[in-house]
Formats: sequence, C-alpha cells, structure tokens
Amino acid sequence: MKGVTGAYMIKKYLKERLGLIIFLAVAIVLVIWGAISISIARKNAITFEDEYIPAEGNVDFSDAGSYKTAAENETMELLYNEAKGTIQLKDKKSGYIWKSVVDKELYDLDNMNQQWSAYLQSILTISYNDMEKRDAPPVKMYSAKDCNDLSVEYLENGVAVTYGFTTPGIFLTVEYVLEDGEFVVRIPHEKIQEITKYAITSMEILPYFGAAGNDVDGYLFYPDGSGAITRYDNAANRPASVKAGMWRTYSDKSMNYENLVFYENASRYSAALPVYGIKNDDNALLAAFTKGAENSGVVAYPSGYVVDLNHIGFEIYTRNVFDVNMFNVSSGVGETSTGKMIQRVDRELIKEDREIRFFLLHGEKANYSGMASTYREYLMEKDLLVGVIQDGDMLPLSLEFLMGVTKEGMIFDEYIKMTSFDDLIEIFDRLKAQGITNTETVLSAWLKDNASYPAYWPAAGQIGGKSGLKALNKYIKENSGNHVYLQNDFFLASSKNGGFSEVDDVVYNGLNQTVTGGFETTLYLLNPQVSFNRSNKFLDKIKSLPNIGVAYEDLGRVVYPDYNENNVFTKGQTAEKWREILANTQEREHRTAVDGMNQYTFTNADYLYHTREESFGLFITDSAVPFVQMVLSGLIPYSTERAGNLSYDLEIQKLKWIEYGALPSFVLTYEDAIHLKETGYDSIFTSTYDVWEERVVDVYREFQENFQHVYGLQMTEHEVLEEGLIRIGYEDGTIIYLNYNKADRTADGRTIPQKGYLIVGGGVQG
Repeated sequence: MKGVTGAYMIKKYLKERLGLIIFLAVAIVLVIWGAISISIARKNAITFEDEYIPAEGNVDFSDAGSYKTAAENETMELLYNEAKGTIQLKDKKSGYIWKSVVDKELYDLDNMNQQWSAYLQSILTISYNDMEKRDAPPVKMYSAKDCNDLSVEYLENGVAVTYGFTTPGIFLTVEYVLEDGEFVVRIPHEKIQEITKYAITSMEILPYFGAAGNDVDGYLFYPDGSGAITRYDNAANRPASVKAGMWRTYSDKSMNYENLVFYENASRYSAALPVYGIKNDDNALLAAFTKGAENSGVVAYPSGYVVDLNHIGFEIYTRNVFDVNMFNVSSGVGETSTGKMIQRVDRELIKEDREIRFFLLHGEKANYSGMASTYREYLMEKDLLVGVIQDGDMLPLSLEFLMGVTKEGMIFDEYIKMTSFDDLIEIFDRLKAQGITNTETVLSAWLKDNASYPAYWPAAGQIGGKSGLKALNKYIKENSGNHVYLQNDFFLASSKNGGFSEVDDVVYNGLNQTVTGGFETTLYLLNPQVSFNRSNKFLDKIKSLPNIGVAYEDLGRVVYPDYNENNVFTKGQTAEKWREILANTQEREHRTAVDGMNQYTFTNADYLYHTREESFGLFITDSAVPFVQMVLSGLIPYSTERAGNLSYDLEIQKLKWIEYGALPSFVLTYEDAIHLKETGYDSIFTSTYDVWEERVVDVYREFQENFQHVYGLQMTEHEVLEEGLIRIGYEDGTIIYLNYNKADRTADGRTIPQKGYLIVGGGVQG
C-alpha cells in the first residue's frame, strides 16, 4: 500500500508541476541547440596559429602619378596609373574619358573627411571579418587609403594589378583588359589571398566609374523590377535623407527563407539581370556581370547620399552569409548571447572567377534603349538568349485558369471544382468560334485534393483526373495553337504533406542548419538535385501527354546555395540546375513556361509569365522602364503580373501591356468566383469566364488587329516624353504613343487621346 501511495504522490507532484517541467525541458533543448550552433559556427571559422607581422608597403600615397596607355584598339584606349593602381578608359570615337575614381577636377576633395575622400578616390573597396570575433560587424577598407602594396603585370591587352591590404593580410588581383571591342574586368578566385585571421566577405569594384554631378544631362539605370532610372537633374525633388538602392542578382545573398521565398522580400531587392548603366550627356556605358554574377549585386548612389555625385557599381560577395540564433549561451570569448539573431560568414571563399564587361555607347544609342539592344545582342551571341517566336506566328492570348480550391470545414475540408478539363475544352471551342485559336494557358491548383508542395501528381478527379488530361492532350494536338501548361513547384516542400526527407533532401546553410520558414507548417527548400529529380519524375508521369507542357512556378525568381553534405551547390550551380530542368523538359518534348524572368531562364523558356511590368520603386526612382522586356521582345512571348480582370482600370492595363510589349492576359475560372471566398484564392475577386468572355475577346481582337505586325519584332525605343506620355518604337519603324492621362496630349505634332494610344507606321497609320 505504501508503494501505491508513493507512486500516487509522484504522479501528483509531476502533474502539478507539468508546466514547469515542460518549460525546463524546452530551456534545456534550447541551450543544447545553442551550444551545438556555437560549436558548428566555431568549426566554420578560420583559425590561424602563427602571428602575422604586416609587410612594409611600397605605396607612396602622396604620389599623384600619371596615366599612361596600357592597351588600345580601334574604339578604346585603356590608361593605367602605376602610383595609384587606377585606370581610365578613353572612348576614341567621342574622345570622352571614363574615369575610375573621382579627382579634384570633378569634385572638391579638400573639404571632405578622410574616409569619404578615400572612398571617392578608390577603384576598389573590401570588407572583411575577424574570424576570432565573428559577432563583430565587418571592417571596410579603401584602396586609396589602406592598400599599401601595389604590383602590376602588363598583359598584351591590358594590366593585372595586385592590391595588397597588408594590415589584414588580404591580397587580390584584378585584370583590366580590352577584349572583343569591350572593356573587361576579371577577378580570378585563385588570386584572392588571405594570410591572417581576417576573411574578405565582399568588395566593390569601380564604385565611382563614370561618376557625374547634377549638371550633366544623364541618369543611372539599374535592374529594379523591369528596370528603372534616376535622373541627375531631378536631385532637388528628392527627400533630404537620400538612401542608396541595392539589388542582388536573382535573389538575396542571405541564407534566410523569408528573404529567398516571400515575394516582397525576394523580388523587391533582387535583379533579374546582372546589369547597370550610366548615361552622361551623349556618352553611355552598360556594365554586365558575365561570370560569377549570382554572387553579385548592384548598388546605386544618387546625388545627395553624403556627396553630390551620382554613381553606381557592382558589389561582389566573396562568402555566403548565415543567420544564427543565439540562446543565452557562452560564445567562448567571454561574452554571453542574449537570444538575438546574429550573422556569420562562411569559412570558405566562393570559388568562382568574376568577370564584368563594359559596353560603350554614343549619340542616339547613348540611352537605356541602346543599352537593352546591346545586351540583347551579347546574350544572343553567347547563346544565353534563345528566341522561340517564328516568322508568321500569331500573337497569342495569355490565360491562367484556377482549376480547384479547398475550403476548410468544421470536420472535413471541401474540395471545390472551379474549372475542369472538359470546361477548358469548352472554353477553347468558344474562343475558336470567335476566331481565337492561339493561347498560352497555365493551369494552377490542378492537383488531387488541391495538394501543395512537394506533391506534383496526380490530377484531381473532380476536374477530370487522368482521363480528362488525356482528352485535353488530344484536343491540343488537334488545335495546336493552344499551348497548355500544368503548373508545379519543385523546390518547396511542406512538413505537413511529407513525401521527402527532412534530413537528406533539404537545403542547409553553412552552419549545418536547415533553411526553413512557414507558420502553421514548416516549409523547406529542396536541394537543387532533388528538385531536378522530382521534375524528371513528373515528366515520366506525363510521358503519354506530349502536348501538355510544364509551368515552373517560382523557378524564374529564386536561386540559393546549399551546403547539404549529400550534394553541395553554389548559387551559380543552382541557376545552372534550374536551366538544366528546363532543357530536360524540352528534350523530353514538352513546352516550358516559367514564372518570373531571371536571366538563366532565357535559354530554354517557351513562355514567361508573371513578369514584372514596373519597378518596385524607391524614393530615388524617377521612371520605370521596360528594360528586361526590350531584351526579350520579339524572341520569347511573355505576360505580366497583372491580369486584366483583376486590374483597377482595364484601359490603363491595356496601355501597360502595350508599353511593355506583353500579351493581354486574364486569370479565369469556369465556375463563379463567389466560390473562392474564404479560401486562399479570395484575392481573385472576379474571374468567371461567362462574365468576362466578351471583354476577353474584344481585348484580344484589338491587340491582334493593331499589334500583330510587331509581334516577333524587337522593341528598340522607349522614352518618357512627359508625365504619363510614352513613346515606344519597333525595329520596322512602327512608333506607338501612349497617353495614361485623363486628357488628350500632343507629341511630335500628333494628338494622342486620353487613356489611349496612337500607332504611326506598320499596320495602322496615324
């Protein structure tokens, strides 16, 4: 009896203190996990046993030096200053000199503090971390102040300069050469040396190349969304506290789920193309990162950011950055963390060469339109942009159909059919009866039970299942103008759905932590090779449906590295794997549609959808420009993010499609949109095909009648004439004026109707 009483008392004691026990258990787990994180981070650090004594430098900072010719060709002359390690580039056609640093002729350097004076005169900056004090912020050094060891090797077509920052013991070589009519800058990864505990994390190369004051007629172009510009002469109209703009190539540099996946975080500060441009009067240049671009970013500094100079350049990330949670545990250096999130850098350099090419433009081509044409030609020459639009192709109508949704119930979830495969065939027949036989159609939410990541098969029985897909495949074969794509996402996975290993298949950062996010369920990123394998298995499933294409959701938006020991990937290798997924799809004779417009998709995309039709906009931005679209126009069909039926004003939306050379597009359902209420798709507030059919047909007919003749042609000109008044031009001489204003406007002696357009040349005469 005593034993029973003792057991009862123990149970009672445990029950009364259950909350405290759970709290202590959680605390112990957090402490252990924090200790593990610290241990992993410590292993990740660079350690050095030998004491480092900086060598005496050879640089006399008081020596101004002089510029002498290092190389030249028919169009350019490269000049080098041995005392400073700086360059100048002379455009022999115009005589204009592009300076790599700011001199006293351009700006008053005498009244500046030492740091900013050094920055303006630096061709190179580096940032580094002390790996024995990893929680401390990086230190920045400037070549004009802190690089005290210079050596140069003269090459046949330029110079290779080694910059030695002897205090931290960091040395790197930069090659400046003239090649193929372009100015090329290369940074070989094997020529970056770190001989102390200090590790280089990023650098800026040529940050003041082409810097100009507000008295110059010009602007900075940068890859914000579709593209954007900041005009020098508008500096007075900007906020007093001007901030710089920064865009990372393809996706954020931080290994953070929210920054990689969430749309606002992932897209707002990422660049679809690794380019920037400068226009100074009648001279311009386009800079393009042509090797190692995935670990770079563009930083734009408008006048008013400390100094009254406009400048822009590339930032290069030499190491990956990780976020680490600290849980009140000792860091091993006499300090205790307080649970904050800190950043750590990888112990390994990203082992890839970097290459930047500069293209010079003059006269009428010295603008962002000329930059777009130049970059387009370069991409096509290097087979990085492959056109799929053929002569005689009809301008298609862009459609997206929501197939089914799930509505949560008290006990069971309810599946609601919105569009079946039979419904889709009926809609195609109705369009055909009205003369519309060419579409680019993406089908979303078509999976069984409206399943999501990482499910990719089978089709929901309520919308027709496999037999419905077979019927649709047969219909498309007989009506080949309709291109239909099943949308899938192959790099996201939810713990709720299973079907993958949460250990072996997912992405890790350099601290051996999985990269996760989500609220009600844990969401993972999948290893790029796992994504490829899953996409290949999906292609096996649709092998008997050769006329059904694949729409790759988010593939044109997100790139990330993976430290998963089973299969390590750099960002560059991930971009290449995404390209391989698209190529494999085409090789297996299925068409490809891609959500987004990152450059690596340009080689194997049959259709791009949800492309950005504006910049995201910063206080420094004066105009959004369709730079990406000017590169793509006439080669790959594309639609924009905004559907006509979901726009606030369809007439304005039509103008935007015309300005950006995009297909008219609509998001539709066969069933009434009222069924989408209280589902994850309630933002689609009007989509019923019966309601929208007449307007869809009218809009398409308008585009077919007025713009069929420019489909397949390059947009060669885009210019903002005044607020709300745009002029675009095509390679056949067609000029289109667009007026977004609520009153008529006049341009070039012609009247453009309010909220309308005027076509001159081509198929319609104005």
